[in-house]
Amino acid sequence: MYLAYTALLVRVLLLGYERIVFKQLGKNSGSEESVFLIFSAGTLFLLPFAVSAPLPANYGYLWLAALNGLIYTVQTVFYVKSLSSGEASLVGPLYNFNVFFLLVLTTVFLNESLTLYKVAGLVLLVYGASFLNRQRNLLLSLHALLKDRACRYMIFSSALVAVARTIDGFAIRNVHPLTYTFTLCIATMVFLFTHLLLTRRLGSALALFQRKTGTSIIAGAVDCYSYLALMFAITSIEVSIAEPASMLGMIVTVVLAHFIFREKIAGRLVGVVIMVLGAWLLFW
Repeated sequence: MYLAYTALLVRVLLLGYERIVFKQLGKNSGSEESVFLIFSAGTLFLLPFAVSAPLPANYGYLWLAALNGLIYTVQTVFYVKSLSSGEASLVGPLYNFNVFFLLVLTTVFLNESLTLYKVAGLVLLVYGASFLNRQRNLLLSLHALLKDRACRYMIFSSALVAVARTIDGFAIRNVHPLTYTFTLCIATMVFLFTHLLLTRRLGSALALFQRKTGTSIIAGAVDCYSYLALMFAITSIEVSIAEPASMLGMIVTVVLAHFIFREKIAGRLVGVVIMVLGAWLLFW
């Protein structure tokens, strides 16, 4: 259990920085090319550890890894699109909505109850989001968010995360976290390579790597180790607890966005704290 909570802490810190480095890589660059470089670098970082992981008892997990690889491919492209075109302290906190979508999935498909705590959590999640682009009232604030294309990208990305995390929680029962994460990275890399090959944009990806070599490598390392930390965490901690806890990384993102990008975060930081509290209540 100690290892699981340590992994969760690592997840929170890396996830907080992840949005910063993704924005740096995706700025003025193609999102598909950026994500391809992220997963290519991540796969290489995982390789030395993956070869030492125990072989799975059976390979039935491969189809789940392939399915989730496709989902994460689309999700990460929209994630990078959002971060590269919007302010990190504005769009980043909207990632928190994945716990709302996760709640919907567990309620509909697993017949989990909708409690008073969950309703309160949803209210706080929406109310906290209104602080991100503060207008004269709550409705105008939410409308301003939905009008912003970068914000819509992030909300769609968060919905896909909820689907993928549900599949992760099932797949990780039958395979070592390292093996599963490595397989997932390869699947995602293959999907993106095929897409870039068919659209004749592999040269563009190479040019991006030459232009932002260091950022590409750091982004890949942060992404793969952040996800790996989550996979280790959910071997002993339920997904419905680990995912809301990961939302604490948003505080790291907002603070770093202020110091690195000089974004104004005073009101947004309040909203982030409210959203994190709402995320916790959703799973009480």
